[in-house]
Amino acid sequence: MLATAGISMPPPPMSRKHGGMAVDFNQFESPSGGNAHERGSDKRHRMVDLSETQRYVAGNQFYNHEMYGSLRPGGQVRLFTKQYLGLVAATFSSVISYSALQGCLRPLLSNELNLTKQENTAVVRLVEVPMLLSFLIGLVADCYPIKGTRRKSYMILGLLVNAIGVLGLAGLSAHFESLETLDRNRGLVILSIIMITIASFGCLITYLCVHTRAIELSQQEPLRHRGAILASYLIVRRIAGYCAYAYTTLVLGTNTAEPNMRVSTAMLLLVVICVLPLPLIMRYWYEETYSLATTVGIRGRIFWKVMQQKAVWRTLAFICFFTLFLTIKFSDSNYQVKVWSGFKSENAIGVRTVQETVIFAVIIIWRYFFMNRPWRLFFAGAPLFMIAPLLLLSIFACMDIVRSMYFYRSMTYVAYISDGVQTFINLVPLTEIIQEGSEGVTVGLVLTLQRVIGIFVNTNSNGLFKGTNFFDAKEVKLDTSSARWDVLLSLLLAYALNALSTVGLVFLPNQKLDAQQLRMYGGFTKGATVAIIVFVLAFVLYSLSIIVMLFTPSWSCYMIAGGSGCT
Repeated sequence: MLATAGISMPPPPMSRKHGGMAVDFNQFESPSGGNAHERGSDKRHRMVDLSETQRYVAGNQFYNHEMYGSLRPGGQVRLFTKQYLGLVAATFSSVISYSALQGCLRPLLSNELNLTKQENTAVVRLVEVPMLLSFLIGLVADCYPIKGTRRKSYMILGLLVNAIGVLGLAGLSAHFESLETLDRNRGLVILSIIMITIASFGCLITYLCVHTRAIELSQQEPLRHRGAILASYLIVRRIAGYCAYAYTTLVLGTNTAEPNMRVSTAMLLLVVICVLPLPLIMRYWYEETYSLATTVGIRGRIFWKVMQQKAVWRTLAFICFFTLFLTIKFSDSNYQVKVWSGFKSENAIGVRTVQETVIFAVIIIWRYFFMNRPWRLFFAGAPLFMIAPLLLLSIFACMDIVRSMYFYRSMTYVAYISDGVQTFINLVPLTEIIQEGSEGVTVGLVLTLQRVIGIFVNTNSNGLFKGTNFFDAKEVKLDTSSARWDVLLSLLLAYALNALSTVGLVFLPNQKLDAQQLRMYGGFTKGATVAIIVFVLAFVLYSLSIIVMLFTPSWSCYMIAGGSGCT
């Protein structure tokens, strides 16, 4: 028996949909002054027997959805309004500046810096290492607001840092283009790497700011509508990403050896694109102000305790499992399936257009059909739609049952649904568990975890996760029976690793109310913080070791570093 003093709130109506319990969110509204008192005025001193009512979340205590409709004050927001035009502009700038920068770096590294293939790979991985500082940037932003704001001010700072880095790259690129020989001054090469790092660091700050701000605004939404602004935010990101890809393709082309435009000119245009939204951000970015700063030590101790919350570390575990196992791919094996399917060339813009269209459709479907459905049901679609169509494609192509580029395209287009589902991984669960005052550091920690996993997977893409480790390239060209089986077995291994991502669903709360229940009454796990730190350090040290091996000729021959073996 649970006695309630004052007002007694009945559990929400239940309905059976999709094979399990589903909450009728149409009954939920944010608290509005005295409405709660009026609804419960005739139910004072009432005893609620939980054994006689249906429980909608597990635990000895339950989360009162009617009192806590939204997670922070401010009311529901709409992204596509004048008030949030600054956030839209900042999102565009953040995505385009980073994506276009990555495209411009390809001809810069391969042509103008005259790096070897292994040095090129090592530089790309080395530049990614400072991106691990997301956690520290988020912590500093939470502790020390600039002119009273924690997101807007750092967003402007990130844009300026990025512009300085890209401007420096434009100058160095112009100098390299004026040289008649490919000999490069080692000091200028190092300076170029530093400029790349500065530009990437600025992009990181902008991404952290817009991502955190989107989650903060989503927490203002009532329970039934929470997540609507996230869908709008993701739509803006996808449109901006497509524009960045189109810019890179049209300006530089697909052949890095012969770009359509000089890299220095493309870099100067990118600087203009980076700073163009600055007036809109300064004028139309609305954010609550904070007058007092908090020391890093105090905020760090608070967050140390926050990471021990079951709701937090379980959500982080889910994100890590999905990020790690869904990004593992054996590119050599996938390429061979593509060759067997009859592909010789394809329209890159056309493929990207289809991909963005599918992801866009997934975002819309989530917004109107899955926003208030069980999380596990929705996120299970990521491994399902990644593995099922590609497994069917691999079997048909490797066994020479169906080798058609139309079948290949249809299966890969279906697999893009998985990409759409994955766009929500670091948004939807975080919205429910982030606590006010620790938004930046929590988002920063998630981005750090995703980045360190990404570095680990990318570092091993030419080593442990290299398809040619499992088959002989010469036999594959002859299309022998044994070669077909070797390629298929390597792909089956890759899909088995992808399937391990489903373990993460065990840690994920089933829905919004479960997440709030776990956050408020789930308790703490003292060893969780230490486990997270050990996980990050292990992956960072491993990746740095591989980078050192790539720069060392006597070690770069090892297969783990992408070599063909040492004699």
